[in-house]
Amino acid sequence: MVANGQIVAVSPEQQLRERLADPRVAESLNRLLDHADLLAVLVDGLDGFVHRGDEISASLSSAVDELRGPVGSLSARFSGFDELKSVDRQGLADSVSSLAAALVAAMPAMNKILQSPLMDPQAAEVLAGMGTALVEGKAAAEADPGGPKGLFGLWRVSKDKDISRGLGFLVQVARAFGRQLPHD
Repeated sequence: MVANGQIVAVSPEQQLRERLADPRVAESLNRLLDHADLLAVLVDGLDGFVHRGDEISASLSSAVDELRGPVGSLSARFSGFDELKSVDRQGLADSVSSLAAALVAAMPAMNKILQSPLMDPQAAEVLAGMGTALVEGKAAAEADPGGPKGLFGLWRVSKDKDISRGLGFLVQVARAFGRQLPHD
């Protein structure tokens, strides 16, 4: 900050006031406050999970050990028990510990996705339709790897009503996406 022609360090209080003046920050904080009880439960649970990761890993390892004993007698009667003999307990414990740390690190991004319109049932329906179209399109492209030839080939396929509808949809998505991009 510049005051009386001299550079003055911005205090933490001033930085906080400036951030709170941003409507997006205020809206996010209000949303967090609306769900403070849920956040407290989640944070406590994750904290306990991370702090007890070694205990959980040891318990899991112990459970696998306990299952290994009766496996010999049960394997004759039930299929699938032989697979428990080959379980790498230390690897499993390491994986659980890594997964817990990764889950804690991913929570901000997961929360943002969960609060976004991506969780809207309409968005899920569009994404499911796109998935179907991708699979069908891949199969069709493999069946006809050449595709339309040249500009006239593209012009000819543009007369197909399904292609016109798909391109129209993509144009509208591009327009909406453009509105979301920061203005220069």
